[in-house]
Amino acid sequence: METKLSCAIKASKELVTNLHRDGLDRGCIATFNNSMVIRQSFTENESSLHRSLDALRNIASGGTCLYDSMCDLITGTFRRKGDISRPWVMIVVTDGNDISSTRSLYKCAQEINSKFTRESNNFLFLVGVGDDVKSDNMETMAENGNFTYIPVKDFYLLEFVFMTLALKVTNSLSLSVNSLAINNVSATWAEVQQHRRLSNVAIDYALLIDISYSMNDRIRGPPPPKCFAGHDLKEAYSRDWHCDICGKDGQTTTSKHHCSRCNFDACPSHCESGVECKPLGYCPKSHPLRCVKSTGKWVCDEDRKLYRGGMRLQCKQCDYDMCVDCLEDKYVILGLARMILGS
Repeated sequence: METKLSCAIKASKELVTNLHRDGLDRGCIATFNNSMVIRQSFTENESSLHRSLDALRNIASGGTCLYDSMCDLITGTFRRKGDISRPWVMIVVTDGNDISSTRSLYKCAQEINSKFTRESNNFLFLVGVGDDVKSDNMETMAENGNFTYIPVKDFYLLEFVFMTLALKVTNSLSLSVNSLAINNVSATWAEVQQHRRLSNVAIDYALLIDISYSMNDRIRGPPPPKCFAGHDLKEAYSRDWHCDICGKDGQTTTSKHHCSRCNFDACPSHCESGVECKPLGYCPKSHPLRCVKSTGKWVCDEDRKLYRGGMRLQCKQCDYDMCVDCLEDKYVILGLARMILGS
């Protein structure tokens, strides 16, 4: 099993890999327990950032001095060494609550607002992971400090959180993200990279990572997603497979999400940890429809047209078939109905 810290390091390395542009952006790595330590000062070199993150393994110890550490990083690093012509981005990760800062919650918030977030192009995100974080305190500090607090249930979700934050920032550096809702955002690292390649705006960013003793705790991995029947999806060798949800052909000889009991495969984009995959549509009896690629003749049960091969959505239980055109028409009608009814 991974530890909280190793999971935070892994997510941080993905963030650096996809956000950083060598020779243009500058990154900084800092940690805190009883005090804040700069592990890598601002650098344009991506490899230096990765080395500093790798060096954090197995060093978790001590308490949690969150408030002072956030303010010290702003005062001692951003204000003294940051490029004021650039947007500043600061991401903080913690699994607990402050027990040793000299500053109060409100004093910390006031200092953050006056020295960092008052500038509209600066972004500060505080990510609290797990049930031990007092989210009420964090939300109060974020509201008073004019920054974003994001509560996350488990550490294995941290990479997705970082991905979402990176996409929000790179979409538009003037975008307001105070109402950010992680669960409602769809993001990929490829999108982040695309936005960074197209952007001519360089940034200074810093990661401030909790290395208190509790970050040694081991975490369970994410539960696997499930097929329509509720069975766990697992990685399996499959020379020729297609997604049973959208019909796309597999690009490799391995299906990452396979159910041997149902002979079911799914693209990663349709899979969510611990949750049954959602189909594109349902038959009249509300059974999920699977995409099937046919070579023989078949009849669509909606428009009664005869088809010779091609992809269809099928419910074997009801002997029901639907063509893709009818599926699209169905959801256009449902969408119009919702607009008219206001639901």
